Order: sequence, then C-alpha cells, then structure tokens
Amino acid sequence: MYCALLWLTLMPLSARMTFTLNGITYSDAAATDAKGFTTITLPAGTNLSELITAVQIDGQAVDASKVTPNPTTTTINYDELKVFTYNNKAYGFRFVEDIWFCGVFFSDCHINQGSNHDGTSQEDMTNIMNNILNMGKDGKKKVNFITEGATNLIPKTSIIFCLGDIDQDKGDNGSSGTHNNFLNCTAEVAKNAGIPFIFIAGNHDLSPDYWTGENPDKGATSSGSNADNETISAIINNNTYWNNARVFDENISYFIDSNHSSDFQSKPFTFKFKDVRFYCAHTYWFQKLYKKPGWFTSATYYAPDGVISELNSFVESHATEASVWMQHYPWLAGSDCNRWWLDQNDKGLYITTSDGSIYGSHTSGIAYNDATSANTLKKNPLSAIMMKAAGKVDGKVQHFSGHYHRFDDRTYTSTMNGDNKVHDYTVAAPGNPNQSNNAFVVLFKRGEGVKEVIQTQF
Repeated sequence: MYCALLWLTLMPLSARMTFTLNGITYSDAAATDAKGFTTITLPAGTNLSELITAVQIDGQAVDASKVTPNPTTTTINYDELKVFTYNNKAYGFRFVEDIWFCGVFFSDCHINQGSNHDGTSQEDMTNIMNNILNMGKDGKKKVNFITEGATNLIPKTSIIFCLGDIDQDKGDNGSSGTHNNFLNCTAEVAKNAGIPFIFIAGNHDLSPDYWTGENPDKGATSSGSNADNETISAIINNNTYWNNARVFDENISYFIDSNHSSDFQSKPFTFKFKDVRFYCAHTYWFQKLYKKPGWFTSATYYAPDGVISELNSFVESHATEASVWMQHYPWLAGSDCNRWWLDQNDKGLYITTSDGSIYGSHTSGIAYNDATSANTLKKNPLSAIMMKAAGKVDGKVQHFSGHYHRFDDRTYTSTMNGDNKVHDYTVAAPGNPNQSNNAFVVLFKRGEGVKEVIQTQF
C-alpha cells in the first residue's frame, strides 16, 4: 500500500479511471484534484457494498477483475483512501457521505442550580454530552428521518448547540461569573471528541434589567458587570478554540456596535458550517449595551440599534446562503413571552435607554407583557431581517430557542407583513422531570439548511 501511495503521489497520471455507480451518476458525484485523487460524494444511506458495478479507463470499459483490488467486490468504507491499480498505474479515491449532517440542540442546563430551576448535575450533563457525541457510532439509529434521501441515514452528531442559561445565576456559585462547572461537562467533553460545540448566553448568564419583584435588583451592578464580561469571554474563548480547529467553512465573526466599543456588548455572532449559515444571538438580538457602573453610579444603557443595523447589512450581503437562527428567548412559547422581549420583570419593571431607539425600550409606559408593543418594536422588524436570507422551509425562517424549559413548536407571523414567518423550535431543559425528551436532533442538508427536527432523549 505504501508503494502504491508513493507511486500515485509522484507519477503524473496519463489515464483516468472512472466507475459506473449503482443508481448514481458518476459525473455528478466525483471531483478529481490536480494530483489525480478523486473524491466521490454520495447520498446518505448509499449501500457501499453494491456501489461500483463497472470500471472504465478514459471512458473505455475494462475488466474489473484486472483491477487490483477489484472495485466491484472490494470493501469500500466512507472516508477511507482507496487505491486501485491497473496496468501498473495507481488511482486514488475517497468516498464521502457529506450531503446530510446532524446538529443537536439543548438548553437551560442550569448546572447545579437545583430542582427549582430544573437544574442538571455535572455528572448527568457529562453523560448527556457523551451520549450525544456517541450517537450512531454503534450503528443504530437514534432517530428515524422521513426526509427523502435520508431515510436510511444513521444519524451521527456533527455539531452541538446549547441555547443559554448554562449554570447558576452568573457563574459556578451564583456570583463568581466563571462557568467552569458548565464548561467542564460540555465544552471540554466536546473538544476531546473533536465535535464543535457552540453555546450562547441566557438571562441567567447576563444581567437582566431587573430580577423578580421579590428581589428587584436593578440592572448591572459592578459585580454583575464583571460577571457579564466573564460570560462573554467564556463564549468567545470557546468560539476561538473552534476557529483555530478550522472546523467551520469560515471563522466565527461578531456583530458589534463600533460606536460603543468601550461599553459592554453581548456580541452575537455568525459562522458558516457545511455550507449553512448560523446566526447566534444570546438572550436575544435586542440585548442592550451599557456603560459599566461604578461603585456609586448606575450603568448607562444604550439601545441595540447599531448591532441590529450590522446584522441587517450582513444578512443582505449573504442573502443567498441557507440560514439557521437561534437565541435564548422563544418567539411565542410561554405566557410571559412578550415581557421577555420588552426587558420587563414579573412586575413590568425595565430600564430605559439613554438614547433613542426604533426598537422600543427607551420609552416609558409600555404595558406589562404588551404583545402589540413586543411585535411592533422587536419581533416584526427582526423577522423582516431574517426573511431576507435563504434556507426557509415552507416560507418560514428556521429558528431555535430555549428559556421556557418545555418543548414547543410554533410559527410567529408578523403583524405587519403576513409573509414574514418564523418557525421557532423551543427545546426543553434537560433537568425538567415532566418532559420525556431533552434535545432536538436536527437534520441539515448541505447548502439548504434545516430539513427535519425530532425531539429525543440522551
């Protein structure tokens, strides 16, 4: 084998080997590089044992038994370099199954936060992560897809997402801002397996305007601001690791208001993976910016208009790319959904911004849980931006969220333009004892985006 590989690497080929494939057009599946190596990309579920039915050299049929090894009878495995020789010339092939890939979404781990928050222990979360990473490696189907072309697919995990509320309020012990307990049982486990893991921040990870009416701490305190910085740093460090690992089609990049470069920003981000564009907010796209408070001064809050403007420009310049979206807050799930979008606590309290905004929140007097205001100020304009990108299913943008701790599956229709629709899949908390499932397994098609979403348990 070593000699054949060496020969193939050093000797320019004067002839080209091609195959007749069972049920597949060779010219559509094969691509040959400058060194003569040919990659054959096959639909998911292809029967490799009956794949090659005939062999040609420069378009002329040859006896397959004269090729070593015989392509019609030899064992072919995905991602294995296969070298065939004929008349003392070597031809290299690699067979790949890369049209489909699977992502797993979970949320609201609340590591060590207890049953009152459907919290998950580090041990349980580590087990869940290992089960996710090992999906399909035993040759068994975890879920059964019904999408045409993927019915025979044994799903394996290509990428994992956590949609916020990662541990206790602002860190490991509820105040430190560090997230080692969460990272050790999720991100580090994924790194060891070589499977990219992306997480975003929820309202328990970043300072909300107010906590509850019973504990109405106002906005970002000095310690809260430090914890916010720790959270965003943890996210950026994790993203940087995967950027350096070169697992994405392009590096993760961030949406930032350059006019507030010295102020706190949540830094939502985007990246492209297997020809699909992912847009990742944290609590949501309208998370306010703020100037860090002092020991005797409150934070100064700013509207997120600059970030939304950057998002809009980016989407317009990448409109042909199939897109998938996510944030912590659901679009419709939960009886208090609209107050979340209005930055209100359970008493309707929120903090006005020091500057004007076309997205609300700087104005006072918005009614508690006001659906009309939430739709008009935030959901409608965001859905209009999202609709500019490709990858919709039945005319609906594909979106994933958490926060609600229960599964939900609804479509938001803009109250301004009925054609603007967002299909939001809300995932349950893994520690919720009343839900039999705790994650979504999502089937993606390269270049097309979401094809199927299935609830399951790990």
